[in-house]
Amino acid sequence: MRMIQGLVRTTLVVAVRVVLLAALLIALWLGVTSAMRMLREQASPATLAPTGGRWIDAGDARIYTQAWGPTDGPLVVLVHGTGAWSGTWFELPQALASAGWRVVALDLPPFGMSERVAPALGFDYSRAAQARRVLSVIDALETGPVVLVGHSFGAGPALEAAVQSPSRLRKLVLVDPALGLGAAGEAPACTPPGPGLAWLLEPAIAPRLLRASAVSATATLPPLTGHWLGGFVHRREAVTPQRVAAYQHPFARSDFSAVLGDWAAGFAQGGCETAASLQPERLTAWARAQALPVELLWGEADTVTPIAQAKALQAWMPGARLHVLPGLGHIPHIEDPGAFSAVLREVIGAR
Repeated sequence: MRMIQGLVRTTLVVAVRVVLLAALLIALWLGVTSAMRMLREQASPATLAPTGGRWIDAGDARIYTQAWGPTDGPLVVLVHGTGAWSGTWFELPQALASAGWRVVALDLPPFGMSERVAPALGFDYSRAAQARRVLSVIDALETGPVVLVGHSFGAGPALEAAVQSPSRLRKLVLVDPALGLGAAGEAPACTPPGPGLAWLLEPAIAPRLLRASAVSATATLPPLTGHWLGGFVHRREAVTPQRVAAYQHPFARSDFSAVLGDWAAGFAQGGCETAASLQPERLTAWARAQALPVELLWGEADTVTPIAQAKALQAWMPGARLHVLPGLGHIPHIEDPGAFSAVLREVIGAR
């Protein structure tokens, strides 16, 4: 009996020591990466922004945009995905511009160089709010109906913008859209936060500083950028040092990790929003009520948003056309820039 009690006591002591050691290592990691964050995040958007860009007033935010191509060309508006910004379209804008299109790429908050005007506390990162910002940019450009292209996370606001105001669009193009669907295309579901990063980012649980520390130890830690980016592509050779550097460019923005943590806290519960584009029955009614062409461009090898989701979207939006991109993953415009731009030019039509 004494032997058993001694064994239990020893096991408990070892377990406590392991837990304490793990806690110490986590605290040390957060401390080191937080110090790196404070040294890195010191630049203003005006300092970091590429020359020639423009900020557009969207009410609660100033949306940074970049433009290419002839000023009198028909307009294509590009909306990026998670972790990207207007500077990560790489060769695509110039390829479209050379075909006669006027191309405008915008930065959705909290990414890139766009800035909040409203306070950080309670800033609205919902899909509907992001859609209103996209529409504000379209209105400010004063060009009439546009071709709107949304990639990954950016496809949600693009689709919602089309639902809110189809008359401002001539065509909607969704590229590997990340709309919160299940692996087989199940409708978005509202689920409470569980253990893991989503739980840590929950505003009611974690203070803003802790969320910023968690983000700077993972998402915005420069040595990990190539690893994260590699998880989104099928062709790993596309993750070049030059492309990694472009994705890292906004990391130097003042307070960037904290703002990204604010966004992530809301994004983790995106399925709980009331946006019309999250509800299949409302999406179907919208698609049948208007004649806006919808095009789906999808990487055949996409494991982030499997192509099965495309079939669900086609069922919800009768008339949407699917264009499969063989051998490409979730970010086709960096995996095969030439093939992707050729397909996109064909989809949006000649000038």
